Amino acid sequence: MSEMPAGHYHAEGDPPETVRYWDGSQWVGDPIPAPPTTPPPPPGAAAGGAPERFATLGIRLGAGVIDMVIVVIISFVLLAAFFGESDGDGGFNATSDTGGTILISLGITAAYVAIIGLAGGTPGKLITGLLVTEADGRTQVGWRGAVMRSLPYILGFIPLLGLVIVVGCIIAAMVMIGGSDPERQSVYDRIGSTRVVYKNRL
Repeated sequence: MSEMPAGHYHAEGDPPETVRYWDGSQWVGDPIPAPPTTPPPPPGAAAGGAPERFATLGIRLGAGVIDMVIVVIISFVLLAAFFGESDGDGGFNATSDTGGTILISLGITAAYVAIIGLAGGTPGKLITGLLVTEADGRTQVGWRGAVMRSLPYILGFIPLLGLVIVVGCIIAAMVMIGGSDPERQSVYDRIGSTRVVYKNRL
């Protein structure tokens, strides 16, 4: 015991859960209650005991599904309103106008970029409690990041090659988010130098 540095330790013969001061050569004073130990972190907590801040693959997929449903609904409504034809029975049929489809897609893409720049996330991310931030993981993303992380979708308008880019980025994003990267950066995050975090854990 004489080799132990000075400090508070449990002394043999003292009541349980008490400590006494050891000055390096002998016990000094009476036993006192031992300080409470640090409880273990809850399941799913990140290193250091803090809850995980970076969005996991599951919730980001959920946000993506919400965004896709919103885009499909808006696209159908706009196609029907501006490029639809009456079917003669009081209903309508949406025509397959390529120019109109591209125009609507461009408008929706621009709207999503604007929403990210203004609100910090796509509708799906905001609904699921996620936020797109700058590289620091705390500051809401600005216009540069909003445009850059949307670049693969913008390049998606290139004939043929665009489809390859979009599909390739989606697959790469899922692999990257579900991988070992502790900050769960997708290909979009790496292009835009952004992070996607849980808004209530900033």
